[in-house]
Amino acid sequence: MPFLVAGMVVFGLLCLVNLVLTLAVIRRLREHTEQLVALKAGDPAEVLLATGTSLPVFEAESVDGETIDSRVTSPEVVALLSTECSVCLDQLPDLVGLITDRRVDRPAAVAVIMGDDSAQAEQLVEKLRPIASVVRQPWGGPIEKAFQARAFPAFYLASEGVVRAASISVMELDRPVSA
Repeated sequence: MPFLVAGMVVFGLLCLVNLVLTLAVIRRLREHTEQLVALKAGDPAEVLLATGTSLPVFEAESVDGETIDSRVTSPEVVALLSTECSVCLDQLPDLVGLITDRRVDRPAAVAVIMGDDSAQAEQLVEKLRPIASVVRQPWGGPIEKAFQARAFPAFYLASEGVVRAASISVMELDRPVSA
């Protein structure tokens, strides 16, 4: 009987040590998760072109066959969207509202959709085609490289070839009140 009691005490201590170690691992995993979320979210200022910098020079062909040259038509609104980004699709109504509220004509509103052909890509193209020059490019395309895009979506307001506002959220851009 004393061996049984001693065995139960040792087993209980092992269970207690296991519980303490498990709680320590869980705490550490929570810390790592918080750090990963912070890294993934990043500071938008670090992944977007800074206000006051020149818009990159780019030339591309729209889905309608138009040539878009940033040296000829200085874009006022530029949206960089990804086919793999659910937030891009969620912000689509706000982007359409921004372009409409600012009364930006079609050549000065440029929407660049990067990624593979998919139903989401077609949805983005169809919603933006009436109000913006839409460009489809694969990952690593020239416009993505020109803007050094590291986060999607990315929205820019510009005038005279200079970035006036940049954000990963349309709602954070300066949006005039409709009259």
